[in-house]
Amino acid sequence: MHAPSRSRRFAPAPRPPRALADALRGRRSLALLALALALLGVATLALLEQGGGPPQTAFARAPGGQYAVLARPAGEAATAVTVVGADRDAVPLEIATVPHLSGHRLRGAVSPDGRRVALLVPDAAFSGRAVAALLTLDLETGELRRLAELLDPLQEARWTPDSRAVLVTRYARTETGAPAVAVARVTLGGGETVLETHLGAVMVAPLGFDAAGRLLAVRLDATGSTLTRAGEPLRWLGPYVTRDWALSPDATRLAFVETNTARGVRYLPRVVPIEAAAGDGVSAAASSSSGRQALGAAWSPSGETPRFGREPSAPSGGVSAQAATGFDVPLGYSRDGSALAVLHWSGAGFDEPGAPRFAIVSGAGRRPLDGFTRFFGWSAR
Repeated sequence: MHAPSRSRRFAPAPRPPRALADALRGRRSLALLALALALLGVATLALLEQGGGPPQTAFARAPGGQYAVLARPAGEAATAVTVVGADRDAVPLEIATVPHLSGHRLRGAVSPDGRRVALLVPDAAFSGRAVAALLTLDLETGELRRLAELLDPLQEARWTPDSRAVLVTRYARTETGAPAVAVARVTLGGGETVLETHLGAVMVAPLGFDAAGRLLAVRLDATGSTLTRAGEPLRWLGPYVTRDWALSPDATRLAFVETNTARGVRYLPRVVPIEAAAGDGVSAAASSSSGRQALGAAWSPSGETPRFGREPSAPSGGVSAQAATGFDVPLGYSRDGSALAVLHWSGAGFDEPGAPRFAIVSGAGRRPLDGFTRFFGWSAR
């Protein structure tokens, strides 16, 4: 008989040194991390393909064309900033809803590059008087930035040509108590610099810059209206209050409306050159092609002649020729000059203006814009 066989025993495998085991565990961890990152990358790409990434408004994906930027009430204490294409069938695109004091309205201006709108938002009151904050709204992302506070809500903001800053005015008093108006430059980062101060002024309206980069403005004070350059008087526009100022595209001429009170109240259209004639000095050089009244002034991009909203008579004047009744007050041409935003009044004249209604007038006809309360300017895509 053979002796019973014994079960074969195997010696356990030698354990790897601790350093090698740690290395192996490290490699496995790195492999898992790499896999997780790869999956995260795939998920990120998928989200981007589905419209993720930085926020965008509907305007950022809108087709090319000319777009009017307007305000539409969103209740008593908010306003919806909306863009509307010049085409008759374009659908309004809401960008953002901006809260403000109940019963008040926004004022604003679109930047020269068409990307942002500067908004004066009445959002506080002191001693019963409303004050406004300066906000910028990015039309493509919907981002709102608060840049300045405690401003007069009835002023018009004005952009610098590079779209990097906004001009606003602040009321102040000198040490002797005399009134003064300061023109300040507010950058997109919120930095504020006073450019010039006008002593004794009741109001100062920045207009834009000349070819040399000097600020042009209209100053209203006890003497009437004066055109200034870099804070210094350039031309006296007359003894009356002026309004609806519009600087020509090449900054060589100024169109405006004079509130003439010599025989009652009349609104007279005027056009003056920026530079005074030889020997003229600072003088009243305003001129009018007719004695008819007008409100509003706008220059086409070609800058040939300004468009005024003349009071209707026979024949119909201004830009109201395309309207069956009433009259138009021009607000601004689109960037390519193909369309004009107007405020149409249904009445027969300035004494009985009727009801207002915004509209876009172009070669394709007239597009009414119902429900809007303010025009901020034009953008293009």
